[in-house]
Amino acid sequence: MEAPRKGSKGGRVAIYDESLKIAVARDYQGGILSISQVAKKHRIGKVTAYHFVRWYKKFEVHPDSGAEREFQDQGQDMNSLTKQLLASDQKLAYAEMRITALELLLKNAETEMGVDILKKSGTKR
Repeated sequence: MEAPRKGSKGGRVAIYDESLKIAVARDYQGGILSISQVAKKHRIGKVTAYHFVRWYKKFEVHPDSGAEREFQDQGQDMNSLTKQLLASDQKLAYAEMRITALELLLKNAETEMGVDILKKSGTKR
């Protein structure tokens, strides 16, 4: 006896793995094998093989469907992310250049005035 499935809404538990369903449907749609030959090859019933083909056709991605548009949208998202990355790299390079310039300015001021401007790491309060 199967253990109760708490929280599930019922329905049937999938007997066959989706990879098998896809393999059966693709074998049939390849046009070389008939339903009965595909069923024999995968050791399942003819009706089951037919249901797998119908299931696959229902969820199959067609070129004119929204999935292709989704990939195009992802490509545009990648372009905008690339632009943001380049802008961030430029900001980082500018900040590093500014830090270097300020460090040089402080170093020159120390040598001209003869006074320690920067706090040394070993100095105590």
